[in-house]
Amino acid sequence: MRRELLLVFILAGVQFSHIIDFVIMMPLGPQLMRMFGIAPREFALVVSVYTLSASLSCFGASFFMDRFDRKKTLLLVYAGLVVGTFVCGLAPNFPSLVAARSITGMFGGLLQPIILAIIGDLIPESRRGQATGIVMAAFAVSSVVGVPIGLSLANSFGWQTAFITLAVFSAMNLALAWRRLPPVTSHITKRVPSSGMIHDMVAILKLPNSWVALVLITTMMSIFTFTPFVSPFLVQIVGIAEADLPTVYMFGGAASFVVSPLIGRIADRFGARRVFISSSVVAVPAMLIFSNLQKTSLAVAVAMNTLVAAVGAARMTPSLALINGSVSSALRGRFMTLIASVQQLAAACASFIGGLILGDSSSGLARFPLLGSIVATSMVISSLLSLLIRTEQKTVKRGGTETKPGRD
Repeated sequence: MRRELLLVFILAGVQFSHIIDFVIMMPLGPQLMRMFGIAPREFALVVSVYTLSASLSCFGASFFMDRFDRKKTLLLVYAGLVVGTFVCGLAPNFPSLVAARSITGMFGGLLQPIILAIIGDLIPESRRGQATGIVMAAFAVSSVVGVPIGLSLANSFGWQTAFITLAVFSAMNLALAWRRLPPVTSHITKRVPSSGMIHDMVAILKLPNSWVALVLITTMMSIFTFTPFVSPFLVQIVGIAEADLPTVYMFGGAASFVVSPLIGRIADRFGARRVFISSSVVAVPAMLIFSNLQKTSLAVAVAMNTLVAAVGAARMTPSLALINGSVSSALRGRFMTLIASVQQLAAACASFIGGLILGDSSSGLARFPLLGSIVATSMVISSLLSLLIRTEQKTVKRGGTETKPGRD
């Protein structure tokens, strides 16, 4: 158990690195828009180019992800992220920043499916939800610790400093992963001999769960019509000072930090599907109320943002555990990488669409409630889709084990 816990926390550290590399752009939105003289539509570009690049790299990797030791794959991709993050810190203008973000997206987008595949291979199903919750709590830690520190560095020394500092931290974490992660090769012996990359992909798409899982993760990513513009919305519409944004993100992240591992344990006990649907019931009204806020106090803004962050974490953890358990180990790496590709593409499209809805001027943020309505609708749809996913369960038979589809 101690070795398993160490494995999970190392993976959580990797997750923290690539999550903060992505999310730090959003609270930097007001500063970047002011410094580069760009509107919400242009800011959406720097967010969507990351996810679009991540989608393309995930799609390419999905053809061969299960052919190699997952540890070696993780280390190679993580090293690429370190280099890309450092390049972001050297970007002198907006076009070069967009180019640098495409580099980080190319590597950063691959890390989560690799991490989830390792969890699926090494962590028993009875503890998989909890392990997923701990890893996904890295998003919360990035909000509690990473974002406030990054914003403070950006305010004091320039926005580039946030990326350079993150690159240094990631390099140290890369060394730790290299020393302590075990090889992950069991999936290679289970893998059915390949008949070609296209044939392998067709085989994955023929799985009963494939299309449902792909549509489910697509609807989940509608949140990115909303998320990149939360900081500008809070500053320009709700009336929160830029100096108070670290406080907003800190409380939201703290709530997610508590909720993610807790909801993982609850999902292990009661089933990921039930927890996902129950969380969605709370998330829909929370999203609608938050997106319709007007001028209000910092306390109200913090409270509502914290609630939205908490229910968001409560939905994401069981949804990933549900999808991760819906495919056999032999196909899990390629399947989760394909899921990540679609996830990133959907996020890119969502953030771009969000920018189009808000338009070219700051007054477009008055249409922010429409974004909240879009996200709330997608939450209802994703809850219905989760009912269609069947999970892989192992049953013991004489002479060995058999994997059978079931429902949690």
